[in-house]
Amino acid sequence: MLRRPILVCVLAASLGALPAALAAQEGAGQGATAQDSAEFLVAGRTPVVCTLTSGPGSGDGFNNFSSADRNVYRVDQMIDAATLSTRAASFELTLNGVCNTAHRIRMESLNNGLWQLSETPPTRPAGFGTAVPYDLTARWTDQVVQISADAAIRQPRERSVPIARPASGDLRLRFEILAGATNLSANAPMVSGAYSDTLTIILEPQQ
Repeated sequence: MLRRPILVCVLAASLGALPAALAAQEGAGQGATAQDSAEFLVAGRTPVVCTLTSGPGSGDGFNNFSSADRNVYRVDQMIDAATLSTRAASFELTLNGVCNTAHRIRMESLNNGLWQLSETPPTRPAGFGTAVPYDLTARWTDQVVQISADAAIRQPRERSVPIARPASGDLRLRFEILAGATNLSANAPMVSGAYSDTLTIILEPQQ
């Protein structure tokens, strides 16, 4: 008979020492649920990326052109044996492009035409061409970008077009030399030698 009052007193003292939140829960009655919450910020960042790649079989439409790899393209027969002027030649190339921000497509010709490999070619003989003009056309998104390298002066030539949104897909290039194209006149004979130009296609973020 002495233990029961002592047990009640101890229990009453324990209730008085409970945290306020637990005491409120007990006083809320049956069916009440205590709740708590925490907030977390999860953050990340996507870097700006522009890429341009070519895969196997990405080149087609070869006309008087051949390619040992995807970086060097050679005219098979540059001169027409009957006229000693240039023969028509062209190739097409499809690249895989992606840029995840507003960007631009930029095309560069190092020489503004196919010029003799020597940095200081000989003085042009009267009546002969010493460089070959060509056209380079790129189709990207809804834009058509073209360089007409007229070979009038040996110097870099560039064309740049802004694209106001991210884009991905095929970038199609076409390189074309017209029959008889020279830096003198149509169908002029060409001075013998090796001719070349370096072309650069760039996808880059807008500054």
